[in-house]
Amino acid sequence: MFIPAKFTYLICTLVLFVPWALLFVYRKDLRKEMIAMSIIIAMMGLFFEQFFWTVDWWHPQTITGTRVGIEDFLLGLSNGGITAVLYEELFKKRLYKYKGRAHSLSSLLFVGIILAATAYFFYIFHLSSFISWVLATIIGITILFILRRDLIIDALITGVCLTVVAFIGFMILQLFSPNFIQQTWDWQHLSGIRFYGAPLEDMIFYFLSGISIFPIYLYWKGEYLRKIPNTHKGKLKRIKH
Repeated sequence: MFIPAKFTYLICTLVLFVPWALLFVYRKDLRKEMIAMSIIIAMMGLFFEQFFWTVDWWHPQTITGTRVGIEDFLLGLSNGGITAVLYEELFKKRLYKYKGRAHSLSSLLFVGIILAATAYFFYIFHLSSFISWVLATIIGITILFILRRDLIIDALITGVCLTVVAFIGFMILQLFSPNFIQQTWDWQHLSGIRFYGAPLEDMIFYFLSGISIFPIYLYWKGEYLRKIPNTHKGKLKRIKH
């Protein structure tokens, strides 16, 4: 059964809430992280969609027929929450505070750097929104990793895992809406390279998103990761030392 083009984007965003909901129910210890990052990424997503990505990257059809729709907000919610806790769930880690100090203001500065740098490269140097976002994100995560070197390996693994999940999602999308990718992405401004239909730029996007989204909350709250002991898998709680 093929999905009508008008509803493809909406249905895809709603489907993503299935794994989001499963993680939210199963990992009670990560709910605060999921909610916080879902909201942050959703708000950032609306901004980027309005001023950057829908200019020369893609033009998804929304149910309201507007440039930015409810689908963009929903996509940010699900992507933000899933990406933030994907590593903790796959590798059975939990958060704990150990001589850590919260960095609320500098975390906002980190987000601001990515937004400002993207705008700078896009509007001043007139680079594509993809290249602008990539450069800005690399600058942001470099600064963050200098401050939290302990998160580098975990963030890279998250990036790889999220890329694999996104690739599978693109494969499923093409089964139900074969023409969606061809009709939605702005190919004249992209490389045109695809991996079994999945745009190269989007694979890079999800890899860098995994690297950058995952450490934000931990840096913000001054928290670290610890392996879940086998004897406590049924009682997942934050540990404070």
